[in-house]
Amino acid sequence: MSMTATFIEVEAAELAKIEADPSLAEGLFQSGHAMPMVFGELAKTMQDRVRAAGPQMFAAALSNLDPRIKKQLEERLGHSTEAFAAGGGGDALLKMMEERRARAVGISQMSKKAHPTISLEKEWHGVHFVLCGEIEPGQSLLSKAVLGGKALGEDDEGFSGYGPARCFTPQQVAELSSALSQAELETKAAARFDAERMNKLKIYPGWRSTDAEPVMAAFRSLRDFYADAAGRGHAIVTCLI
Repeated sequence: MSMTATFIEVEAAELAKIEADPSLAEGLFQSGHAMPMVFGELAKTMQDRVRAAGPQMFAAALSNLDPRIKKQLEERLGHSTEAFAAGGGGDALLKMMEERRARAVGISQMSKKAHPTISLEKEWHGVHFVLCGEIEPGQSLLSKAVLGGKALGEDDEGFSGYGPARCFTPQQVAELSSALSQAELETKAAARFDAERMNKLKIYPGWRSTDAEPVMAAFRSLRDFYADAAGRGHAIVTCLI
């Protein structure tokens, strides 16, 4: 299965929500499919049941977890496994369930809204290389167009397993669009394509001389995507998936 780079155009207000709760970024990459979860608020009867029986059930679940995860949950909820086993912590459980429900609703709403999107498919690393001649993002502006951006969240693997989603503010999008639209950039990028050298540098996923045009087509798509987002005053969220 190929690793691909996807770019999604979002409004500035949407980006602000995602930065406040990075877990919402996942919804952007779900292609309109809502998460299979129940989003309704818990009825009072169910809340009472959670308070009455939930702590003991949760204590049993905690006792089977990896000690590190168990400790993290105990610290987050402010109750020990022993306290849950004794019947305490029902309100803390309800609060955690509500937070998860609210997050699921937010992710679902993100997934349902249509956003301009492109995927660079397997050419993403090749595009990055021809733009800047580097393997990883560096100091130059062009080295950030594909692999740069502010990481959303603290999970090194992210929801995709290939790293966290990243974002560019409207101002950064405008700056990158200007850099990508330089008159001579396409010619310079095409000249930088060198399958043999790229393979020695282990540029993903491996290259042949005939791959030059697909890489340049992906470059043009990325350039036009940034230009469109900049023209709308929008931000961009991107992720390797």
